[in-house]
Amino acid sequence: MKNFYTEEQWNEILKQQESVLRYDTFTRKQALELGLLIAEITGEKYHGSVAVRIVEDETTVFAYKMEGATLEADWWMTNKLAASRLTGMSSLRALTASRAGELEASWKVREENFFVCGGCIPVFMRDGSRPFAYVMVSGMDTGTIIR
Repeated sequence: MKNFYTEEQWNEILKQQESVLRYDTFTRKQALELGLLIAEITGEKYHGSVAVRIVEDETTVFAYKMEGATLEADWWMTNKLAASRLTGMSSLRALTASRAGELEASWKVREENFFVCGGCIPVFMRDGSRPFAYVMVSGMDTGTIIR
């Protein structure tokens, strides 16, 4: 797997980001609005190479691929989702928490099935008990995800 660049302070930033994405309810209309917002923002910066997917349980409730996005984006998003589901946190936070010694790298047993890098974040219930959905992107640089 690629050796992704991270910075030590990212772990705390990512924890804060996850605490912001907590809702009393998360409807499919909200998923559509969030997906369209992500597509709009990333389209302005990346000009056609980003893919976005939002899943609820096993159901895709939003999916959009810009003109330059390829089938490989689906592969990346699926494996980022697997890492997020396994760890209960964003795929990038799984990487930073592992590097900080806060999380055992349990995905290493079958590393080809889990991508611990930026690109998948859970949308939690307000109490943090479980995620409503997962938001995935592919084709962005990690620094943009942190900002």
